Amino acid sequence: MLNVYKSNNSCSDRRMTLTVSQDVEILWQSLLDSLLSMSGDGRSLVFIDPIVLANNPQLLEIEGTENRFLLVPTSLREANKEIESLLAILEVMENEGIGRRSDKIYAIGGGVLLDVVSMACSIFRRGISVIKVPTTLLAFADAAIGIKTGVNFLGQRNRLGTYHMGYKVLLDPYLLRTLGPGLIKQGLGEIVKIAVIKSRPLFEGLEKHQAQLMNPTFYSSNDGMQILDHAIHLMLEELHDNPAEEQLMRSVDFGHTFSPLVEMESIRKPDYRALSHGYAVAYDCLLTSCLSNLRGLLSSNDFDRILRLYLDFDMDFANEIYRDDELLWASLLEMKKHRGGNQNIPVPVKLGEFSFLQDVTYEQVKNANYILQGLLRDQ
Repeated sequence: MLNVYKSNNSCSDRRMTLTVSQDVEILWQSLLDSLLSMSGDGRSLVFIDPIVLANNPQLLEIEGTENRFLLVPTSLREANKEIESLLAILEVMENEGIGRRSDKIYAIGGGVLLDVVSMACSIFRRGISVIKVPTTLLAFADAAIGIKTGVNFLGQRNRLGTYHMGYKVLLDPYLLRTLGPGLIKQGLGEIVKIAVIKSRPLFEGLEKHQAQLMNPTFYSSNDGMQILDHAIHLMLEELHDNPAEEQLMRSVDFGHTFSPLVEMESIRKPDYRALSHGYAVAYDCLLTSCLSNLRGLLSSNDFDRILRLYLDFDMDFANEIYRDDELLWASLLEMKKHRGGNQNIPVPVKLGEFSFLQDVTYEQVKNANYILQGLLRDQ
C-alpha cells in the first residue's frame, strides 16, 4: 500500500518560535540593528566570512568603537570543512576567554561556516549558545535553522557532528544583496527541493516568480521574503516533529540519497568540476523524480514541471561525474547505512506529496539516470 503524506503549508508572520527541548528564536531583523543593540556586560565574538565583511564595512566601524565586539574573519568552504578548522575556532574561543553565559558568539556567513562554528559551540564548555546569521540563500533555507552541526571526515560529508539546540537565528535579507548567480542557484537547489516534496503552493510561487528568482534584491521584497519564509516553515515542521532524527523516514532527505558521495568526489577528484551542495541536491531531486515517474508514482506532467523549473537555472547538470552510475549507487548504499539499514528514499508522488521507496535496484538507478541524461541533453 502506498502511503501519501501532505504538508501543513501555513505561512504566518516572520517571527517564529521553534519548540524542541527549548525555544529557538528565529527573527527577521537587521544585523546592524542587532549588534548596535547589544546589552549586558559580556563580549561578542563574531566569526564572519571575509567577503561578507568586505561588503559590510559598517561592522568594522562598530568594532572600532565597541571594545566588547571582536570580528574574526573566517574563510570556510566545503574543501576545508575539517577537524582542523573546528579546532582553530575552538582555539580562538579559548584564547579569548569566552564564558558559558555572559558572552555571545555570532556566526555570520554561509552554511559551512554556520555548521562548523555551531559544532564548536556545541562542545565548548559542554555547550554554549550561538547566534547564526546566514548570508547565502542556501544557508537561509537550510543550515541556519537546522540543529545539526558537522565537519567532513575521511572523505565523508558531515561524518562527525552533533545536534545543538542552543542557538538563535537572525535573518537579514539585506545580506543577500551582493550574492552572485552561483550562490543564488545553490540556494534555489534546496528551495525547489522542499517545494517539490512538501508544498505545491510554494512550487507554484516559484513558478510564478521564476523570472525574478536570480535577482538577489528580490529576496528583500515582500514576495521574496514570503518564499523564504514558506521554505523555512517547511523545514521547521521536520525539526519540530523529529529534532534528533529518531524517525529515519524523513521527507527532507529528498535530494540527499545520490548526492552526498557525488558532491564529495567531485571536490576530491581533479577530473571533475567541483559541485556545490545545492547543485548536487538538484540533480539528485531530478534523478529521484525520474525514478518515481518510471515507477508510475509521479505523473509525467508533474515531472516535466519539476524538470522545467530546475532547468531554468544552470546547475552544471552536464558534469561528467553524473555518468558514474556506480558512484550514484554507492551513495545510496552509504545512505542506507545512515538510515538504519533501510533505503527510505523520499520520492514525490504529486507536487507537495511524497512517499518512500525501499526496494530500488541498481538497474533501476542506471536506467533512470540514462533517461535523465537524455532529457538533459535534449534541452
